[in-house]
Amino acid sequence: MFDHIVAVIDGSETSNYVIGESVTIAREDLDILTFCISIDPALTADNIGPTSFEDLATELSQRMLNNALRTAQSGGLPHATGTILQGVEAHAVVDFARAQNAGLIVLGLAPRLGVLRPFIRSLAEKLLLETTIPLCVVRRPTRGTLNRRILVPIVDDELSHMGVTYALRLARHFRSKFFFLAIQDGPGDQSAQRALDHAVHDAAQAEISAEQLLLPRDDGVWNSIAHNADVLACDAIVMATHMRQGFPRFVDGSVTEAVAYCSDVPVVIVRGPLTVSTH
Repeated sequence: MFDHIVAVIDGSETSNYVIGESVTIAREDLDILTFCISIDPALTADNIGPTSFEDLATELSQRMLNNALRTAQSGGLPHATGTILQGVEAHAVVDFARAQNAGLIVLGLAPRLGVLRPFIRSLAEKLLLETTIPLCVVRRPTRGTLNRRILVPIVDDELSHMGVTYALRLARHFRSKFFFLAIQDGPGDQSAQRALDHAVHDAAQAEISAEQLLLPRDDGVWNSIAHNADVLACDAIVMATHMRQGFPRFVDGSVTEAVAYCSDVPVVIVRGPLTVSTH
């Protein structure tokens, strides 16, 4: 399914969860797995006595990579590799993942706190601005596998259809059990049920069984999605994103981003083709 998985680690608590999740996925899918750490040369230019910050950062990074590789080896992946990237993290990771023809990037997501959090992009968001390679975002320790039971929140639009199409690829490959979830805006809203009908029809065409859930809207759509993933004992949530930017992002927010920050299971995020400005 993925061929090559790139797992971004940084020594944080969530980074340890990334190691476990990426090893599980790569082992089940027989993928190549590469752990990577990015060092920004602009932040390591000074010296501290006889040792440069770059040398210190490289030493610490190699230590973290060695720990990750030991975990991979004990988890049944003796051929996993690790690499230290030079450059601004998002750019370096995207360039490396593209060069490796990676089918999935796995990374951790730490909580953002404070009044400035609407203005600060996570690494996941920065990556999604630059690449259409799907991301697997991890916030908690893995509790199962990525692919056995999948929750797919949907709405009646083309972006959601793209998310369903990708999720169906996962299901065909891994023989997953599917749950489609839609939120109804009100008693007269037919779009949610229409989205469910289309998704179930697409699943049936692919010879994949799927169940559907139609929920009333409340103040926390993202909480409903994350809660039902727990209730249904799902291993992952698959969602597509618009990657809103500027004022629309600040006002409307992102349901996908909010789900990623509150979900206890990995969230696989896909986005549409990148648009390049000609001006």
